[in-house]
Amino acid sequence: MSDSAPTSVSPTTTQKTGLWSVLNNRLFRSLWLANVASGIGSAMHDTAAVWTMTTLTTSATLVTLMQSMSSLPLFLLALPAGALADIVDRRRVIITAQIVALIVTAVLFFFAWAGGLSPGLLLGITFLLGITVAFTTPAWSAVLAEIVEKKELPGALTLGSVAVNISRAIGPMVAGIILASASPAAAFLLNGLSFLGIIIVLWKWKGPAAPVGAHSERMLGAMVTALRFTRHSPVIQAVLARNGLFAFFAIAPAALLPLIVRGKNLAAADFGLFMSAYGIGGIITALFLLPKFRAKFSPDQILFGSTLIFSAFAMALSFLGHRLLMAPTLFVLGSSWITCMSTLSVAAQSSFPNWVRARSSAVHLIVVQGSLALGAFMWGQITVAYNADFALRVAAGGLLLTLGLTKWLAVNRAMQLDLTPSTHWHDHQLAVEPGDDDGPVVITVHYQVPAENVTAFMDAIAKLRVIRLRDGAFFWAVSEDLEQPGNFLETFHVGSWGEHLRQHQRATEDDHKVEETVLSLHGHEDAAPPKVTHHLMKNVRQLKAK
Repeated sequence: MSDSAPTSVSPTTTQKTGLWSVLNNRLFRSLWLANVASGIGSAMHDTAAVWTMTTLTTSATLVTLMQSMSSLPLFLLALPAGALADIVDRRRVIITAQIVALIVTAVLFFFAWAGGLSPGLLLGITFLLGITVAFTTPAWSAVLAEIVEKKELPGALTLGSVAVNISRAIGPMVAGIILASASPAAAFLLNGLSFLGIIIVLWKWKGPAAPVGAHSERMLGAMVTALRFTRHSPVIQAVLARNGLFAFFAIAPAALLPLIVRGKNLAAADFGLFMSAYGIGGIITALFLLPKFRAKFSPDQILFGSTLIFSAFAMALSFLGHRLLMAPTLFVLGSSWITCMSTLSVAAQSSFPNWVRARSSAVHLIVVQGSLALGAFMWGQITVAYNADFALRVAAGGLLLTLGLTKWLAVNRAMQLDLTPSTHWHDHQLAVEPGDDDGPVVITVHYQVPAENVTAFMDAIAKLRVIRLRDGAFFWAVSEDLEQPGNFLETFHVGSWGEHLRQHQRATEDDHKVEETVLSLHGHEDAAPPKVTHHLMKNVRQLKAK
């Protein structure tokens, strides 16, 4: 991700710059309009495809697998796609993915027009289109930070959510009209044409070159770094857990809606109407209600209230049978969905420092899309064993139970992080400068801690341990000299010299505060700073052979 990306997205910043001011950026405006058109085409496609599946089979498993096949590629490929977006030309990644999507959609159109569609073919094409989405999404997030100024990015992200909900509102409604008056092939054709806008705009734009630095990462190493960062980031783990739990239970209404509509003997136009109501609820909330919620309530309070409302209306949907009651219920569900997902998304982005933003966003996608796919499959299986209404009630009850985890999985802390690069680590003064690939490297830090500071020192260095491991170390330990009590040695191992140099670039202002606390407990006021040494590991067997 570009270093110009913000560390967080706040309502205050959005209000200062104005929600619509970012549209003055000609490139963003063109891309946003192209994205809206593509999103409408995709929403039309999804509605037509899932409805077509209900005409090809009566199996609830195959119908709900449509959602799983759409989400699974993101679960499987988001991390390599995120790493790829950090080390190659992101613009070309998106263009290539959109061209492949255009070709795949053309194949689908041909089979639908010729009457040769089968459930297996429809699932396979849905999976292929999901792959193109998997490679587009992380790259798109990175490109966004390159085409707008830092102060405009919050507005750009908000308009991105608006675009998604415009698509959800218009796409299904248009698809319902097409399905009622023509064939699914027409919806597939229009979806294919919608990819052209993004391809043309990005083709004309000559974006920045692929990010190449003096100590740049390789793709496999970048993926490992992202996983290690997540493993040692408790705040991110809490946000991801909340995202996963909500997505798993809250996907039930959308995944089961075609089965519910079929079970109540309603028409395709009704299905389109319901999906539009779901999307319109999200649009109105994103534009008018969510900023007010954020001004008055904390993220955890917003999540608690919107989750409670979603659960109640999902339960209500399972008892309703008339379209006049179902549409407003889905409107509220769409509103609650965007409130929760937007709040969780902002919390996630607020947890990611710039240097790992694209890859961490990919991990976030993996959790969300994996939960969506698993949830859709689970509620489909319960529908097979019982019925769609019963599955919806189970999902609503499970979502309600997740509210009991708010204390342990709070997201407020994510909004309070200061992830601004601190650049407080000094340059090395070495007799020999290793190459980037030389290693592993052992770094030691010698502390002299007065007896009265030892307890506070151990508490502080425990926090520093998390930072070391999160930012690149694969081993960390602290030891005390038995002959000279109070002399502590911090030791951490890094895979290569280049990785250690990248540690210097990854330190944030929050990290700086933790290190300052540790240093404040070292020695006395006039004591020299802790001694830092760097050692390059040697392969004894190779030396012996020489």
